[in-house]
Amino acid sequence: MINFHQSWLDIGSGAPELANTTAQLEIYVGDLNLTRNENIFSKTIQDYVIVSSYPLALWMLQNWWRLLYEPLPMQNNPDVSWRVAHELGAANHGFVWPKILFASDNKNVQVWSTPSEANCQQSVKYINGTNNHTSIPIPDFRQALIIFISKVENRLEDKNLKGKDLSALFSIIKEEEENEGSKIYRKLEALMGFDPDECSPNTMDYAINLYREHGESTLLELAPIYGKTGNTEPLKPIDQLINARGIHGKPTFTTKQKENSANYNSPPWTLAVKSARELRHEIGNTKKPIATKILFELLGIPSSNIDNWKTIGTPNVSVGIPTSKKYIKFLPRKKHRISKRFELSRYIGDYITTTNNQWLASTDLGTSRQKYQRAFAAEFLCPINSLIEFLEGNYSNEAINNAASYFDVSEQTITSLLANNNYIEHQPLNGLPYHIGYN
Repeated sequence: MINFHQSWLDIGSGAPELANTTAQLEIYVGDLNLTRNENIFSKTIQDYVIVSSYPLALWMLQNWWRLLYEPLPMQNNPDVSWRVAHELGAANHGFVWPKILFASDNKNVQVWSTPSEANCQQSVKYINGTNNHTSIPIPDFRQALIIFISKVENRLEDKNLKGKDLSALFSIIKEEEENEGSKIYRKLEALMGFDPDECSPNTMDYAINLYREHGESTLLELAPIYGKTGNTEPLKPIDQLINARGIHGKPTFTTKQKENSANYNSPPWTLAVKSARELRHEIGNTKKPIATKILFELLGIPSSNIDNWKTIGTPNVSVGIPTSKKYIKFLPRKKHRISKRFELSRYIGDYITTTNNQWLASTDLGTSRQKYQRAFAAEFLCPINSLIEFLEGNYSNEAINNAASYFDVSEQTITSLLANNNYIEHQPLNGLPYHIGYN
């Protein structure tokens, strides 16, 4: 849970909207106070920072759709447009904001934070940061923003100030959320990395047609890849995927993930491990390595077509497009043998979670669906219990290399499995997926 708590003060300066919404602001993610700081002048530790709430509320509204729905991009250095829409410091107005970053994974808004640098020369030096990210369900995050913005709006009314820009934008967003067509339109814009009304009408018409024909689940994964920052006209590479020949197969297994509320609220890796174990039980191999031939057979790829499993060019995604009679047209992207095995397993995992008419889609994004696929592939190819039995308590580099050879996976897969299951330590993280330059 995230909570923005403000205690109003009467000491503000500047424009009336700024002065009259000056507050002691505290931001909590769970029990962690992200505004705890050292005041450089008084040399005291404070749980709050004195700022105006108005610019923060306005920033939330201006970036509403992108905050809720746009994922972290694949590149390590997002462009300025993305950073302004997702880094809290972009609220600016001369205040020293904590370094907090928000990015959606389609189910949750992920929150990263990091302390101020040791040599920080600003008036406040933030102390706390997240070790990794914290995931907050989108409805909960949205509600926290509404509560905060509403308090700012009410404060302005109490001070006989209209807060015209903020109230008008808040009303527009409420109306758009209540209209299903408008909500889909704004969500598609955000997924492609556009601010409201920034995208051309022609591109939006095309996006909506794709949405209607191929479904939201497809656009959630592909629109961020082929959106504003792509090297072509937004979404047009999807046409090439539709028209490509591909390799056809009809999955031969029956394991499927049942839809229920418990699944929706569970971490993707928990569901992935459960599905991987169920499928291994179905094929009668709960512990041993899985041959590449079996992976092709599970996807219904005839042995005569295995040699045709090749990439065309350098695609950014792997997709499986439903055709007739439950067949799927596969368009892979991995070339290395080990990577191909992992890709095949991701296809299998994705098929378990999708309906018969949905596209399969594997990317390098950090969406909930992609996290599921990676966790499924790792557990399916290398069950953690079998791995621990093989290693016999030896987690040296040589032992990890031997395990990778035995299970026919990468060493990175082995170390990730061991770290995620607390057998070895995770590599230290700085709390952010990239460096934030504010402060």
